[in-house]
Parts: sequence; C-alpha cells; structure tokens
Amino acid sequence: MIKIVKHIEPNSLIQHRCQDNATYNDLSKEAKDELRHQLLIEQGYLCAYCMQRIEKENSKIEHWHCQSRYPKEQLDYKNMLAVCQGNEGQDEKQQHCDTKKGNTDITCHPADSASQYLLETLKYLGDGRIQSTESELNKQIETILNLNISRLMDNRKNIVIAVKKVLNSKKGSRTQSEIQQYLNRWKSRDVGGKYQAYCGVAIDYLEKKLKRF
Repeated sequence: MIKIVKHIEPNSLIQHRCQDNATYNDLSKEAKDELRHQLLIEQGYLCAYCMQRIEKENSKIEHWHCQSRYPKEQLDYKNMLAVCQGNEGQDEKQQHCDTKKGNTDITCHPADSASQYLLETLKYLGDGRIQSTESELNKQIETILNLNISRLMDNRKNIVIAVKKVLNSKKGSRTQSEIQQYLNRWKSRDVGGKYQAYCGVAIDYLEKKLKRF
C-alpha cells in the first residue's frame, strides 16, 4: 500500500448524490465508468491494497466502509478506491484485497491522512512478505486482505531483485545522489500517469539504502 491523494470527485457522482433516495446501485453505467476512471487516475493505475497494475477492464470499485453496514457512505467519494479483482471466483485461500476483505472493516485507509502513520509502519522482507510493526494492521494484512499469498510475495520479491540488478549494473558502489535519482523514478508516474507496479516495494528498499549514508 502507498499513500493515495484524492482528487475532485466526478460531477456525475455529485449530481447523482443530490437525487432523492440515491444509492450506489442506482448509479448509471456511464457514471460508474467515469468514477472508475477517476479513481484509476488518482491511484496511478495501481490496486489500492496490493499495488499490482490495474486497468478499467480488470478493476472494480471498492467501498472501504462496506455499503451494507455504512449506507450513508455508499456515495461518499472519499470512501471509494479502485482495486484489483483479487482472484475473484477462486479458492478463498487465494483471494486477496477487496475480494477477500468483503464487508470486514480494516484500520488502514490509504487515501485518508489519518492512516498515514499506519502506512509508515509497513515494511517488506527479503522473501517478498509485507508486514506492519502495528500488530492489528499486521493481522489484517495476513487474514483480511491476504496480501502474503505466494503470487504476491513472488511479485514483490522480483521487484527487489530487479532493483538490485540495476544498482549492481555499475562497478563500485552507487552514490547517494544516484540512489536518490533512482528512487525518484520509482516515485514518479510515466507519461500515461501510471506508477510502476509494486512501486512501494522499491521505494521502501531504496529509502532504507539511503538511510545508511
């Protein structure tokens, strides 16, 4: 997970919310498409939870507070995130992100400034595992979001391998300036407004290296 900065909500959502007895399920397909597009843009086309690449065709709109228990938030843009399909339809042990989370509450909202301190507790281990130094969030990562299934761990591990390969491609040690420049590339979007998949892993690794200087 990385911090998400919310943008201005789509006009179609605002207009729909102004209608009497408006619900999310009544939102038109066109309005939902516009909403999904806006969420993808602000998240750099990454799943809000696992950070894998998502596009319009393989993403869905997640309500951080579920609609069934928090009906007043069903049309609240701040409550919405773009997420991956999370192995929907597969064995529950392989499901992750919103698909695994369902209607369960979690403590960390990547687009809420109040959760910033929780995002800062996240760390990535050499085997690709994501953990938090905050015990409750760590439990939620394992059991509710299921972010440590083997495929996701392998993908994160491969990011670190790729980063190390770049750093080791030059003879001798990398300077602080060189590492900072490489870190900035991982923090930046491409010309299409997209972050690199699992960028949070590379950012964490490179920031740790910088702290050693």
